[in-house]
Amino acid sequence: MVLDIRFTDKPLGHAIHNVDLRKLDESTFKEIDAAYKQYGVIVIRDQTLSPDDQLAFSRRFGSLDRFVFDRFNMKTHPEIFIVSNILENGAPIGMEDAGRYWHSDMWYVQKPPRGSFLYAVEVPHDGVRPLGDTCFTSTQFAYETLPEELKREAENRSAIFSSRKYGEYVGHTEEKAKDNVYLKDVVAARQKIKDNVIEHPLVRVHPVTGKKCLHIVEGVISEVIGLSQADSDQLISALLAHTLRPEVVYRHQWRVGDIVMWDNYSALHQANGDFRLPQRRLMHRTTLSAPVSA
Repeated sequence: MVLDIRFTDKPLGHAIHNVDLRKLDESTFKEIDAAYKQYGVIVIRDQTLSPDDQLAFSRRFGSLDRFVFDRFNMKTHPEIFIVSNILENGAPIGMEDAGRYWHSDMWYVQKPPRGSFLYAVEVPHDGVRPLGDTCFTSTQFAYETLPEELKREAENRSAIFSSRKYGEYVGHTEEKAKDNVYLKDVVAARQKIKDNVIEHPLVRVHPVTGKKCLHIVEGVISEVIGLSQADSDQLISALLAHTLRPEVVYRHQWRVGDIVMWDNYSALHQANGDFRLPQRRLMHRTTLSAPVSA
């Protein structure tokens, strides 16, 4: 079949309609896989997926990683990470404030996963519109459209990505966690991360597509190796400003049954936290492992 793709006016975020991921023939799967490789972020609408269905679909793309914070992995299906603000017996069932900064997932490991697939089970609503939108931007498009001088400055440089700086940036600190059950869990889990500081290139070659992509994360890079602190901060600010131009950012408004697939090498994303209980959010995420060549 020829996929029914509804294109946005952005480089990514295009929506696929009229497919059932529970009954996906090989030819249609290959078309979805090709769209994922080409665009980096795709949306598949109107799905009804059990955890087993989501895992079966995700595994067609490759092996899966378990999220490093086991506290929020589904007990019966630990390869599914729960993103939610729902409380059960006073305790969070998932990570409530996941991703509220511009990032690619699991930047704090040596080989970050290739991608993430997020499925909407419950979407918060204010009675007028859905809440909790997620924004996406293309780091591949950002690299390809960089001014030549800035591109030369970023090429062949590496940067230090700091978990400590991240914790301070998003407020996941021991001080703030003292009287917050949720943050206690998050801070305790983050302290188990082996690589508290890790080095990554500012420009990386996608191990599947061969395309060059910027590798930047908001509020995380403590320094660019070989530059002064002032020059380092200036370069990161310039790269982020170019990547996050409003005209290239796709804002996804969630519907129940959406599954959004993003590529962690060619895209950044940011979650919007404009909702509170009793507005409930429940998402199930699977994580696609880095390819062997990464």
